[in-house]
Amino acid sequence: MEDIFGSCTIYSLSHEAEGIGEFEGKTIHIPFSLPGERIAFKQIGSKKRKKFLFQSVENASDSRVIPVCRHFTQCGGCTLQHMNSDLYREFKKSLITIPLQEHGLDPFLVDDIIILPFGKRRRANLDIIKKNDVVYLGFHRWKSHQIIDLKECHTLSPALKSLLDPFKVALNLILDNFQKAKIFLTETGSGVDFSFEIQGVLELAESQREILKSFAMKNKVARFVFKHGKKIDCIYKTTDPVVVFDGVDVAVDAYSFLQATEEADTILTSLVMENVPGTLTKAADLFCGRGTFSFPLSRIAAVDGFELDKPALKALEDAVSKSQRNITAYQRNLFEDPLSTKELNSYEMVIIDPPRAGAFEQVKTLKDSLSQTIVYVSCNPQTFARDAKELVNGGYTLKKVTGVDQFAWSAHLEIVGVFVK
Repeated sequence: MEDIFGSCTIYSLSHEAEGIGEFEGKTIHIPFSLPGERIAFKQIGSKKRKKFLFQSVENASDSRVIPVCRHFTQCGGCTLQHMNSDLYREFKKSLITIPLQEHGLDPFLVDDIIILPFGKRRRANLDIIKKNDVVYLGFHRWKSHQIIDLKECHTLSPALKSLLDPFKVALNLILDNFQKAKIFLTETGSGVDFSFEIQGVLELAESQREILKSFAMKNKVARFVFKHGKKIDCIYKTTDPVVVFDGVDVAVDAYSFLQATEEADTILTSLVMENVPGTLTKAADLFCGRGTFSFPLSRIAAVDGFELDKPALKALEDAVSKSQRNITAYQRNLFEDPLSTKELNSYEMVIIDPPRAGAFEQVKTLKDSLSQTIVYVSCNPQTFARDAKELVNGGYTLKKVTGVDQFAWSAHLEIVGVFVK
């Protein structure tokens, strides 16, 4: 199918921040556009799988600003750099208010969005390919497998950004042409944890190991590992990477789930802690991970943490053993085996922080419990609204909802909802 060029007027934005317009009598979505604008686009793909790619702005909105990054509209990592601050805040807030309204809940319970500083992202997964002796390292083009070679990035922390150019030099020495690879980076409390994979490569040659070790030493990486499948080959390590939760060191690796920024940890923890009942003696932390909320809560009450991921539980248990905090960790698949209402009745407070799919099966038992306070932390407004409606139907009152923008210039948002019986 030949590429087709056209233009249309944008009348609204989708929850993925794509402009919605009409072309030849059909609704189309175009990224990097704003309501009221006329956008030139290119249509690619088959009749069943069409994509409309942004080309240029024919008539700009007053809310459009100059993006801070040269890669904007090419790199798919950011989709909102063209919005001024007022529209940005309004759009981010709508990510919560619209799903709440769709589920019959009060959108006026949503506080103003907390915008965290840009350029603080402490975790990143980046793709790599070497072509004609040139290494391309970066994020994918919007809805494409093509890798955009990063010359700059305004979301990553300075510590992560500083590693990219020297690592490309090392990559040029160890990769063959058209070989693909990935890196997983996490800035921890003890330095950057760096994990590297090469497609189809099971083991590194000694010369490759030496090049990577030299890179890690020169750039003061805390730990550098080569990974294939479940096999981990530690190339270099100065210390075991940790994060700090409420003054307690907790072990992490480059694949660990953490909030996107350290500032997000602080803000989300404060939103949880300010809603602790004054009479709290025992709390449950569901999907507790490595204990982001369990450790601060343990200063006040006994905490039972429930998590499926074995490495996260091991890190939590080790940190509890060293710190002697009043936390008991349990391995449990809360999707397939949620806590029963009877089990939940022993907790005055429940914190729940599920993955993007939400926790509907767990919420169905939680809604009938005697727990006085529920704080629900979510990264998905759609599943949060669904689960919130179930809790409200069970007799809980949704007191307030706060959005925390830790995902700079993206159509994602962290949410904290407070429910009381």
